[in-house]
Amino acid sequence: MTRLRPDQVNGWITGKANAAFSRHIQNDQGRLAEANPKATGRMAASWRIAQGNADISTEPEDYSGDGEPRSYNGEIKMDGTWHVSNNVPYAQRVALDPKWAKGGQGGAAWFTSISNASRGRLEEELRKEFRGQ
Repeated sequence: MTRLRPDQVNGWITGKANAAFSRHIQNDQGRLAEANPKATGRMAASWRIAQGNADISTEPEDYSGDGEPRSYNGEIKMDGTWHVSNNVPYAQRVALDPKWAKGGQGGAAWFTSISNASRGRLEEELRKEFRGQ
């Protein structure tokens, strides 16, 4: 059991919450990229993490990589609005229209399934962090 002085409690709680939140955001980015239908991998690789405003960058049209999204280089903390977004021109259509979403892991509802489960996954990350599991 961790013994904390009263002046250490806020820092300990904040550190644990930030660690869980950071893992959660990065895991959601990975889930979206992995489940994304991949004709070329461009959309899968264009999932971006950003704070404040969505990152509007995308991989180039002639992208020929492995579909892995770029890692976020900054520190992710529970201190504002965070976005996991995709700005390729067809992202909304592939994410939300069953006609275009075929081929995604999870079927036509791949994006909705991941989005709907996100809150529960964050709660699980927080539980793991605070219970030390």
